[in-house]
Amino acid sequence: MTTITLDNGRLRLVVNPLVGGSVVRFDRLTEHGPEPLMRPGNDAERDPNRLAMYPLVPWSNRIGGGGFTWQGRHYPLAANLAGEPLPIHGDGWQREWRVERQAQHELRLTLRSFEQPPFDYLAELSYRLADDTLEVVLAVTHRGETPAPYGLGLHPWFPRSADVRLEATAEGVWEVDADQLPTEWRRLEATESWNFSRGKGLPSGKIDNLFTGWHGRAELRWPERGVTLEVRADTSRYLVFSPGKQADFFCFEPVSHEVDAHRGDPQRQGLVELCTGESLSMRCRFHCCAS
Repeated sequence: MTTITLDNGRLRLVVNPLVGGSVVRFDRLTEHGPEPLMRPGNDAERDPNRLAMYPLVPWSNRIGGGGFTWQGRHYPLAANLAGEPLPIHGDGWQREWRVERQAQHELRLTLRSFEQPPFDYLAELSYRLADDTLEVVLAVTHRGETPAPYGLGLHPWFPRSADVRLEATAEGVWEVDADQLPTEWRRLEATESWNFSRGKGLPSGKIDNLFTGWHGRAELRWPERGVTLEVRADTSRYLVFSPGKQADFFCFEPVSHEVDAHRGDPQRQGLVELCTGESLSMRCRFHCCAS
């Protein structure tokens, strides 16, 4: 068996280190049986996009233009997902992670990657259950001789229902083109459908956009199930993705940088240049409570 299960009597987490260090299932345990807090996958699945959550390292989302230029040198990047013309989400989500420590309530994984210049890194990913909370810590340390720009994120998939509600502050949002690359940042109006600051349902049409000016706290509510999931992260950006109301999922992704930041204003848009031995980390907590 390749999956590892953490169980503290209140929550259960199933992880597959061999499939991008992904979460297969994240459930709260009730008298009626396990209830999914993220869209459930199965132990045999080998596609991270059909599982519950995976890490984003050494960057989040898409990079256009066939690559990017950093400190005067161009680094080409190839597409890495069938049907997607642009490189997306780095390589951590598509690699096997190594188990460094396993306990009843905690799991620590590592990944050494150097096949995608200029990224030459050691990543660490930890999952820990404490009471009604899942804590995830993702960190990356640069091992290469040439400095490189890094970003991090998490890509959870949540069940979408007709009355699911999302509450998450933001100051603005990036509009995108047909390739889902950013075109223009605009300030969110108080009354518009994409302003989730006071909690509202998801738009009926497609959304795949990055929001800025987040305070690091969000609530996902499923009123029909009486479940609320609080998300806290030490990032100031999030991305919301769903194909539309016909889909059975949506994604709320805490990320450290903006889409295609490598070709924009990298450091202003959240990327961090790391020299040899320097590290970057992010922490996210998923806290389950009754609505």
